[in-house]
Amino acid sequence: MKWIKDYYVPMRSELINEIFSVESEAEKIVSEAQLKGRELVSEAQKRGEEALREAVEKARTDRDTAITHAQQKAEERIAAQREALELSDVDNKELITRADTIADSMVKVLCRTTLGDPVS
Repeated sequence: MKWIKDYYVPMRSELINEIFSVESEAEKIVSEAQLKGRELVSEAQKRGEEALREAVEKARTDRDTAITHAQQKAEERIAAQREALELSDVDNKELITRADTIADSMVKVLCRTTLGDPVS
C-alpha cells in the first residue's frame, strides 16, 4: 500500500482481494436469500394446502348438514301427507256410508210410491 498526498491507496492485489471478498460475501447473501425464499414458499404452500383442506372439510360438513336437514324436512312432509290422506280416507268412508244410507232410503220411498195417472 502506498500513501499519496495524505491518502491511503491500496495496491492492485489488495483491491482485487477486496473485490473477491465483497463478491464472495454477495454470493453468500444471494444464496441465503434464495434458501430463505424457498423456505418461505414452502411454508406458504403448506399453509395454503392446510387452508384448502380445512375449507374442503367444512364444505363437506356443511353439505352433510344440509342433506340431513333436507331429509328431515322431506320426512316431515311425507308424514304430514300420509296423515292428511288417512284423515281424507276416514272422511270419505263416512260420506260413502251416508250416501249409501240416503240411497237406500230413497229406494224404499220410491218402491212404496205408485206411478200412474193422477186421479181427478
